[in-house]
Amino acid sequence: MHDHNEKELLAKRLKGQRLVISDMRPIFAHWPRGQNENYQAVKDIIDKRFAAQPMKEEARKAFDNLNPALLAARWWPTSSKHQYSVLTDLIIWFGYWDDLIESLGPDPSAADDLRNATKVLVRESLGLAVPEQRMTISNPLILSFKDIGEEISTVYDEEQRQTFLVRFDQYIDSTVLEAEADRSEKLPSLKRYWEVRILTSGMGTLLSFTEFAAQVRLPSRLVCSAAYETLWVTTILINSIVNDLVSFKKEMKAGSVLSSVAILYHQVDNLDAAVQMSLAHLRILVDEFDRTANTILATSRLTSDELDAVSKVVDTLRMINTGNLDWSLQSKRYGVSQFMTDAGQIELVL
Repeated sequence: MHDHNEKELLAKRLKGQRLVISDMRPIFAHWPRGQNENYQAVKDIIDKRFAAQPMKEEARKAFDNLNPALLAARWWPTSSKHQYSVLTDLIIWFGYWDDLIESLGPDPSAADDLRNATKVLVRESLGLAVPEQRMTISNPLILSFKDIGEEISTVYDEEQRQTFLVRFDQYIDSTVLEAEADRSEKLPSLKRYWEVRILTSGMGTLLSFTEFAAQVRLPSRLVCSAAYETLWVTTILINSIVNDLVSFKKEMKAGSVLSSVAILYHQVDNLDAAVQMSLAHLRILVDEFDRTANTILATSRLTSDELDAVSKVVDTLRMINTGNLDWSLQSKRYGVSQFMTDAGQIELVL
């Protein structure tokens, strides 16, 4: 038994099993959702830009399936056209960087070089560069973060940019853990999986744009509070569970069983039970988010302007999760729309 790869054995057990996921949308029925009214206009600009770029056919198909303009439109439906356009560029940049660092998994030295150079690039782009650090990146797609950083710097003050930088560095550093997990033949415990996933999902970086997207400034005392951290973490967990469920077949096809659903199945030896446990976890997290948000909004320490800003951020975080689910079901990235019943249930064979 010890001669076998634990992940490979699990993949063999899962192969051919029937995966049934009930409609998740009712779990979020009381949360706002939408699609940015500027979606088609921005999508046309993005499509035209990338049509002129040399890309391998496989990469072009993956980009089309991702449909970053739709993802941004679903995540940030109330943002202005300008903000939405910047956020779409962020999704594109982030997806490209994440794929690139993943492709360097077999070459840890090259991956470290990219991480270090990216940190310098981000610092420079935010006006927080350290004099003795020198940026060595020449890849034009990665260098495009400069434009995103300049946009952020026109809206965020130095304190906000420093907070953003901490989140960004956490993600960059955590990709080492992700590479180690991918190389390992063993499955992590569920506890360890979530410890790492909260960092490696990259959501911390993307959520750092929340004030930019909502066009507000949160009070510093709230941003640094345990309550706001709870909103932040529950948003990441909800997003990740939805992703683990909807992308399960796609990830298995790519040879990966590193997901919360697979780990639960490994524990209970029943795929339906693993799915139900994941859905139950989603409901608990939604309730926790709502309780925490209500507690924050009920505090007498907030001025009327601060209360308005917090309300907008709370709804923005909610729409990131409803938008993520809607995009996941709608886009071609996971290909689940063809397996959806009239009742909204996903039924497929792994």
